[in-house]
Amino acid sequence: MKIQRIIIVRPHSTSGGALVLAALCRLLRERGIDARLFDIHVEPTRRTKLWKFWYSWIKHVLRFLIYPLLCRFNNPNSPRYKIYQTFLREPIEGVKLQWNPFFSRKNTVVLYPEKVYGNFLKARHVVRWLLYYNPYPNDEKAYGKDDLVIAFRSIFNDEKLNPKGYQLQISWFDNQLYRQYNYGKREGNCYIIRKGANRKDLPTHFDGPVIDSLSEEEKVQVLNKCAYCYSYDLQTFYSAIAAVCGCLSIVVLEPGKRKEDYYSISELESANGIAFGDCPEERRNALATRSKLLESLNFTGGNRQELDTFLTLLQTKFG
Repeated sequence: MKIQRIIIVRPHSTSGGALVLAALCRLLRERGIDARLFDIHVEPTRRTKLWKFWYSWIKHVLRFLIYPLLCRFNNPNSPRYKIYQTFLREPIEGVKLQWNPFFSRKNTVVLYPEKVYGNFLKARHVVRWLLYYNPYPNDEKAYGKDDLVIAFRSIFNDEKLNPKGYQLQISWFDNQLYRQYNYGKREGNCYIIRKGANRKDLPTHFDGPVIDSLSEEEKVQVLNKCAYCYSYDLQTFYSAIAAVCGCLSIVVLEPGKRKEDYYSISELESANGIAFGDCPEERRNALATRSKLLESLNFTGGNRQELDTFLTLLQTKFG
């Protein structure tokens, strides 16, 4: 089989996972491969009825294509129009959208992130990218038996599905957006919750803004005002972004846990600019290693190698 197109299913959001999926699309297109993003607004689970999923997809496609146009003609200054424009804007340039679910299934590979249950596009050739832990570890219907399963990081791998430990770790950083421009006075705290929303030690009240739902530009503004950023998500790149923007970035460990309970030695060695736990030693280390973090944010070479490995896996599996 000659692969003619790669369709990457992406939740339409500003999450780190959605950003990585878009980055993969762009990098593939830069290689001359017809890669496209298929946006969904609801991620199918084991309880999702297929007709309800497609009804939701059609509704959102019409909503986000037609409604902004109506707002623009009726009232270009409408706040709702500006919200839609922001939501539709791609965080990464150079991608292309797949607007319909019809394509040649013989020569197309479809990549699903781990949260998507089943194969709603009915693709013949499927890649499952575990951007986080497998949410369906004991459900044999969640993924296909012949799917190529790849983990974003080894810690997220499911050895039953991916015994050879295939990995694809694409990194993306927009240094024009994520930067420090406030070198003066800072005060107050801000917070990241994201995947830590179900933690038992999560406070009921915060003494500063939670940046999760803000636009990327608004996140950067807050991170340039606050002195400290506390993250209850133990696996988010926004902790590094907070340090880049000038915050003292602190990952809040669960009570009774140490950083070694979450991260490998190699991961900790490369985790510069971040304090794992709020103690003087970790704070000093975060400040001392921030310069190394800034130096490490050129991912061009690493992404090239990761993409080479990924394309080789596709050729071996489907070619």
